[in-house]
Amino acid sequence: MPTFTLPSLNDIKPTRATPEQVLSSQSISAGGTAEFTVSDTDGYSAIVVTVKATYDASATQGVRVRWLYSPDGTNFDSVEDAEAQGNYEDLSFAAGETRQKTILVPIFLPYVKVQIVNLDSSVSVTVDAWTTLMR
Repeated sequence: MPTFTLPSLNDIKPTRATPEQVLSSQSISAGGTAEFTVSDTDGYSAIVVTVKATYDASATQGVRVRWLYSPDGTNFDSVEDAEAQGNYEDLSFAAGETRQKTILVPIFLPYVKVQIVNLDSSVSVTVDAWTTLMR
């Protein structure tokens, strides 16, 4: 009869890659979008995305973090369908303040495009973003 050995805690605990800053003091124009694609996802189950937004004192709206999936790195989900699916999160907002939020994005396909959308139609916002892959 075969024997079964339970895995050790070290064998099953989650592991993280080193965080990578993907946007640094990026200015996003009024109503604009900054984006990056995470493509080296083999062996990982989630992307941890941390976004820091510094709002102008006259801003009236914040930023949205949205993610789109692709099987081939070319054909991504449409914005409308991603939002209908709930593949976005909004940062909290306060004019003239800085807010930071960390979001867990599951990896369903090999390519994930992350978009940071400035919801304010009158002033720009400055953002920093980091990604960390998790097993």
